Amino acid sequence: MSVWCQICNEMKPCDEAIQLIPCLHTFCRACIKELGRNQKSCPSMHCYSNITPPDLVISTCEGEKCQKKVTTAPEMLRTACNHDICQHCFDMACRKEKLACPAPNCGEPMIDDEDLICDGPCKQILVHDKSVTIPCCGAKMCEDCAANNTKTSDFCPPGKCIIKETGKKKKSDMQTRHTCLCTLNCEGEVLRNFPSEFECEHDVCIGCITAMLSECEKNGKSPCCPNKTCGIPYRCESVLALRAQFPDKKDYFAKFSLSVQFSMQTLKDETVTEIVISENFEKELAEQTFTIKVGACDDDENAQRLDYVKNGTLGDLIREVRRVLKILATEKIYGYYRSEDGKQVPLEVSQKTIRKTCDELGITEKTTILVDTSGIVGGKK
Repeated sequence: MSVWCQICNEMKPCDEAIQLIPCLHTFCRACIKELGRNQKSCPSMHCYSNITPPDLVISTCEGEKCQKKVTTAPEMLRTACNHDICQHCFDMACRKEKLACPAPNCGEPMIDDEDLICDGPCKQILVHDKSVTIPCCGAKMCEDCAANNTKTSDFCPPGKCIIKETGKKKKSDMQTRHTCLCTLNCEGEVLRNFPSEFECEHDVCIGCITAMLSECEKNGKSPCCPNKTCGIPYRCESVLALRAQFPDKKDYFAKFSLSVQFSMQTLKDETVTEIVISENFEKELAEQTFTIKVGACDDDENAQRLDYVKNGTLGDLIREVRRVLKILATEKIYGYYRSEDGKQVPLEVSQKTIRKTCDELGITEKTTILVDTSGIVGGKK
């Protein structure tokens, strides 16, 4: 019995063939060995499996019906009843009406947390991969409630943010949480779920926030903590929440850059690019490859090197940048920048630009791509 090798285009005996995991594409050993010197992924079109087989381990998950007993890098979670379960079993448990521990003969509630309930009208248990967090107020909703509440935008309508009521805190905690500590004699009721990104631990009331905004507007500063001993600038989500709470100050908030790119939504592109492989493909690829630096805006000195091709699209480049910097698909990005000869300018990443090539955008070996994940609010340029 023989198998066909896609690389040399010949039939090979089974004992001379090798099958990659997990894509299961089959090639002859000689071709894979030669290909592995310059390439790390499967040569089949639109396949990105590694040529080197992954290191599989036995998971310690105690889930009764765990389907991930053999996996590459299990992410384990410890339940309230002291059972270790994997992320897959946790996700499957979240899909059930009652979030109970999947360990045999247990069934104890895994988490007693109000955050698992949709803050929208349905009040159903949130599913792990089908929930949305509204950035302006921090409310967590299912996808349907979020779409109805935001009217298909990313934020609540002005002045209509959801304020969550909590009833599981102790009285001592409630007293501390509900008393503003910005000034010595202030006893105003604090804003719930603010600051949105927990920039600091100072609870603030609407009066202190109003005074702070008036002072910052007068001095041309960005919003910051009203506590005189703190004064830390608020991040993008917190400022967006303030803009929703104070619609009368829209002219003041309009001076700041408050754009947020959620996860990888901007980079969605379902088009398929046809790749033509010639006899001199490896030589041509080497001539087209160049190296750029990528890093974070607040740590550009520790930029990393990234090999890419000149005719590659901007969308694929950004995906590679996020992979190198280990930025998850669910993390928010506040801006992409390109730095050349000491000058840093914004890099437009939109549906209009993601299909343009690096040559068209002028991205060369001298370019450094920077990603802003801090969310510190700055003035519009």
